[in-house]
Amino acid sequence: MVTVLGHCRVAPPPGTVAEQSLPLIFFDLPLLNFPPVQHLLFYKSPQPKTYFLETLVPNLKDSLSLVLKHFFPLAGNLIINSNSIRPEICYMDGDSVSLTFAESSNDFNYLTGNYARNAEEFYPFVPQMPQVTRVSDTVVAPLLALQVTLFPNFGTCLGITFHHVAADANSFIRFLKSWASIAKLGGDEGFLVDGSLPFYARTVREDPNGLETSLWSKVREIKLEEGQLQYPLKNKVRATFVMSQTHVQWLKKMVSTQRPKLLHVSTFTVTCAYVWVCMVKSRAAGADELTDGDELEYFLCVADCRARFEPPIPETYFGNCLTDCFVTTKNIQLVGEEGFLTAAELIGEAIRKRAKNEAEVLKDMEAFFMRLRETKWERVVAVSGTPKLSFYGLDFGWGRPIKSEIISIDSTGAFSLGECRDSELEIGITYYHVAADANTLIRFLKLWASIAKLGGGRLPMVGPSRFMAGL
Repeated sequence: MVTVLGHCRVAPPPGTVAEQSLPLIFFDLPLLNFPPVQHLLFYKSPQPKTYFLETLVPNLKDSLSLVLKHFFPLAGNLIINSNSIRPEICYMDGDSVSLTFAESSNDFNYLTGNYARNAEEFYPFVPQMPQVTRVSDTVVAPLLALQVTLFPNFGTCLGITFHHVAADANSFIRFLKSWASIAKLGGDEGFLVDGSLPFYARTVREDPNGLETSLWSKVREIKLEEGQLQYPLKNKVRATFVMSQTHVQWLKKMVSTQRPKLLHVSTFTVTCAYVWVCMVKSRAAGADELTDGDELEYFLCVADCRARFEPPIPETYFGNCLTDCFVTTKNIQLVGEEGFLTAAELIGEAIRKRAKNEAEVLKDMEAFFMRLRETKWERVVAVSGTPKLSFYGLDFGWGRPIKSEIISIDSTGAFSLGECRDSELEIGITYYHVAADANTLIRFLKLWASIAKLGGGRLPMVGPSRFMAGL
């Protein structure tokens, strides 16, 4: 139901970027074997096929070429040599990004709904990353692939596959915003000149205490291909839940009243706490056996730490600059009557106590690899995304997106968190819909509905026929 109309490789304009390399530093190395980020943005733009081919396609090619002049690492490749001190991202003249154009006859309105849908229906819109190649002792891995799919007279979908080792979300959203602006403004790059060009220097920090060498020794034994997503993933459904500001404020008030000594009670804290508890409880509902109350449960999120250094790392630094926030507690603490309050307290305290300076950031990074060995990752609930990224602000000249879907949570097991087009929050989850787990998503819905019952406000609509069809 998806037809490829064309495929091309897009490079920066000839002669605009010198050949260069960026060595991976201690911020990047932990992400070397993480699966790539897979993201879809749907735009309601009723364009006919002729306009798509004659106007939109050339504009996207030209604007992508122009923006890659400034964000050249994305056109390059990750180079891993078994004999080198550490991997690096290399750009050579002629390197390019894979860009595919396609057409789909799928139901655009169905795909952009919030109700539970078969996850496999989204995979044709996800661009396939060019294969990792091996030449002797050297591995060469592309970093970015793009696909634009037309739904004639309904809309357009921008598909992104992006290797996290190249940069964090704060860096990548700058690339997308720049590309969108150039496309919308017809090639004007002037807005990038005044202090918003990417900062690439890898000398912002020297290797502290041999941390890079230590991290590289730990991750180099893992083959890069082992971290790639394998599609299709069978028997999964995905659904979106909307958290209104009414619900958020009610939860924050509840936590502040019941836990008055908790200093960090943010929208992010209460939202993540609520989803964490819902996922732990719903997972137990679909299990064949009762979960041991002493079983450990984990929550993981990350935060930008550019400002934690002295002097601060520039906001425009292109790369990874993240510190993790890791919470652990016993299952019984989350499934009890005060599970939500406990989760909010734990997450709030962890965020409040997160690394505040360079020494603490580096200490946390070393501890992260210890946790990798000790943690049961099937018990981890992680969050992908943040409302601060504003993907709904990306306008290529077709208006703002009407729906954002992070496809990679199908494999990672995380839930996605982002802003809506308005002032609400979107929470995306995926579950297996085999017979034993049909109850899991229903359990999640029942738990979620308790917000509407206890706190008032609007509950996101779930179309019953679509929902049951997905199960």
